[in-house]
Amino acid sequence: MEAVVSTQSTGAINAAGVYKREKKPDLKAQFFAASYFDLPGAVLNQSFSHVMMQTSMFYAHHRIDEILGSISKVLRPGGILVTTDFVRVSDTADISEFMTMNSMPAILSLDEMKAAFLRNGMEYCGGENLDEHCMKCNAMKAEKVEKEKIVGPSVAFFNLRENTVKEKSVSFQIIMAKKL
Repeated sequence: MEAVVSTQSTGAINAAGVYKREKKPDLKAQFFAASYFDLPGAVLNQSFSHVMMQTSMFYAHHRIDEILGSISKVLRPGGILVTTDFVRVSDTADISEFMTMNSMPAILSLDEMKAAFLRNGMEYCGGENLDEHCMKCNAMKAEKVEKEKIVGPSVAFFNLRENTVKEKSVSFQIIMAKKL
C-alpha cells in the first residue's frame, strides 16, 4: 500500500483567530505509507533530508538493522531521522508481558539503538523523554475504552503501557539520528 501527499503551503491562525493559508513554494513535503521492509520505488528513487516515523520501529527491534539500512539508503548525508519509540530502561525488570501485549519480539535499550545507528551509517543526535505524555495518554485511552465500550486494545493493554513506563522499565522517547 502506498499513499503520497504533497503540500506546498502552510497555515497559521492570525490574531483574529482566523486560519490563513500561506503559499510556501520552497516547502515540499511528501508522505508515504509503506513497510520499511518493502519501500516503494517512489521512495527508493530519491533521497530525503528528513525521515519521520511515529511509534512503529519498536514492533521490529529484532530487525533493526534492516529498518535502519533502508532508512540510511534514502536519507541524504546530514539528513535526520526522527522517530518515537519505546526503549528498554531496565535490564532486570520482567517486561515479557509488555512485550507480548505490544507484539514485540525484542526491545532495545537506547545504547543498543545508538550502536545500531552507527552500524548503519548514522549517529544518535538527541531526543526527548516523552514518559509523562505516554503515561497520561495511556491513562486517558484506558478511561475512554472503558467508558465508551470501545472494541480494540483493552483497558488492561493501556494500563500495562502506563504502568511499565511509570515503573521505569521502559521509556517512550523521541529519538533522532543524523546520517553520516
